[in-house]
Amino acid sequence: MKKRIMVLMAVAALMVTMVAMSVSPAFAAWYETAAPGVLCRTGDSITIVGSYPPFLKLDRNGDGWVCQTETKQGDFRSYDNRRSF
Repeated sequence: MKKRIMVLMAVAALMVTMVAMSVSPAFAAWYETAAPGVLCRTGDSITIVGSYPPFLKLDRNGDGWVCQTETKQGDFRSYDNRRSF
């Protein structure tokens, strides 16, 4: 009986850890970049949208800026920035 409880507790702890790791990027801190009023997640850089079509699709707020983050594989992932009001 004790062994079953310990296995159940271990499985529950793993599930809690997996859920916490999957939602943690949503709570990343945002900081103001060199461009006034443009916020990116901590450690990421800003990029001007220009006329580059993939960036135009990402720029949902229409301010002409997107943020980029470098993945562990060396790729760049882009996302729309937040604006401070």
